[in-house]
Formats: sequence, C-alpha cells, structure tokens
Amino acid sequence: MEVIDVRHTDLYLSAATFLTHYRLHPDPATYLAHGYVDLCLAAWPTATGAELDLATRWALWTWTVDDAFDGEMLSESRQAVGEFALSLLLVAGGATRPAPTDHPAVHALADLTADTRALMPAFWWQRYLAHLEEWIHAASAKLLDFVQPQRTPTLRQYLTIRPTDGGMLLAAMWTELAERCITPDWNDALVQSLLHSFSTIGCLVNDLAADPSDTFTAVDALSVSRALSPAQAHRQTQALLDAEERRFWWLYSALRDDELATTTHHFARSIDRFRHALTTWTASSARYALAAPQGSPQ
Repeated sequence: MEVIDVRHTDLYLSAATFLTHYRLHPDPATYLAHGYVDLCLAAWPTATGAELDLATRWALWTWTVDDAFDGEMLSESRQAVGEFALSLLLVAGGATRPAPTDHPAVHALADLTADTRALMPAFWWQRYLAHLEEWIHAASAKLLDFVQPQRTPTLRQYLTIRPTDGGMLLAAMWTELAERCITPDWNDALVQSLLHSFSTIGCLVNDLAADPSDTFTAVDALSVSRALSPAQAHRQTQALLDAEERRFWWLYSALRDDELATTTHHFARSIDRFRHALTTWTASSARYALAAPQGSPQ
C-alpha cells in the first residue's frame, strides 16, 4: 500500500505558486514533474510549516538559477553574465533592490532574502549569505571560463570550482532551516569533514547522471587529465563515489559518538537522509539523462 505524505499537497501548491509568481519557469507543472517536491519531502521527513516551505523555495530558486546559468545565459556576452551575477550579489547582500527590468530570479531572491532574515538568526543568515555569494561566483565562472568556450576542465580546475558550484553547502543549510537543526558546531573540524564528504557525494552523484553534453563533470575532467576513455572515466568516478560514501559513513559514525551539541547530531542525521534522498531522486528524475559509460571498456 502506497504511503501518502500529507504534506505533499500544500508544499506542491506553494512550489507551483512560487515558480509562477516570479516567472522562474514557463511551465511550472512540467518543471515540478521532475520530482523536486518529492525530493524535499524525502530529504526532510520531520519538517513542517514555514521552515519547510522556505527551504523548498530556496532549493527551487537555486535549481532554476543553475538552469539559467546553464541555459538562457549560455549565449549571452560576458558583460551580460557579469551583470546578472552582480545583480544577484547586490540584492542578496541588501545593497540594492531589484529594478523592474531585472531577471525574475533577482526579484525572487529579494523576497527570499527578506523572508529568511525575518525567520532565521542573524548569524545563520550571514553564514548562508557567504556561501550563496561563493556559489554565484563559481556558477558564473564555470559558465564563462568553461561552458561557453566549450572547455573541459582539468582535475585541478574541476576541484577548484565544483565543490562551490555544486551548491551542496547551501543544501546542508536548507536542511538546518527545514529541520530546525541549526548546528553551533559548523566550524568544528569533524563537522567540516562531514560537510566536505556530503558535498563530494552530491557532486559525484550529479556528474554520473549528467547529460553527455555537460562537460564540466568529474568524468570529463578525469578523461582529459588522465587520458581515459569515457567508460574508464565513468568507472573511476563511480569508484570515487563508492569510496566517498564509505568515508561519509566513517565520519558520521565518529560524529555520532562525539560530545557535540544535540542539534549537531540532529543535523548530521538530516544531511545523511538528504544524501540518500538525493541519490534516489537523481537515479529516477527526468531532470537527468540516463548517463551510461560510452565506448567499450579498455
């Protein structure tokens, strides 16, 4: 018997209203059919109310802006891309309000920022803002330096940009918001190691499922830097993911035994659930192509 999440209707309606109101996607129903609401519900099973709603809106905003960088900005000039990124940075930081002609994502960001600052502690918002700014810088750098000129990154270039461009630290903070589990130990060495592992897993899961036309992936970086065939690079990336999942389990086990704050333990459990939900969703979502290794093994 299928179990129905009673939160689904309200969250879906909120998500559809958000996308429609800010014109973040021309067809919200088709976009949401990728399963974003189901992912958020699976990732945050104890979340309810304003916190769940706001975390989901942040997730949708980030994914649609990521699509904007990879899609509509693809043919824009360096100046236009820079102006878009700058407008996001200025509005997020509270330096200015959106102009009528600004991109819809800028208008949505202004209201998201106001809603978040009203709901969350100031220190959390400052931490979130710092990582949001890093994500915007990395997303625009990836577009301008690699995607537009159709350059495949070396491993060094990939490892410089991808951890930030992947947005997984933002996802970890959506989890703090949704599940009401703000950790006071964010800068603790063990927590930082767990977050790094969480980020690596999310990026590799994404890369293994990416459309073959996307060349900013670990698979392609390995192919270029190590002169591997696509099939070999795919297997190597899968091996890296398998190893990182074991590392995450090791770090998570250590954190569970450590004398950190109760909310930190809650946070660790929550990002563990998020990584499971993300992996399951990525394997089945229409957002991703079924990326199989190309070429015969060597």
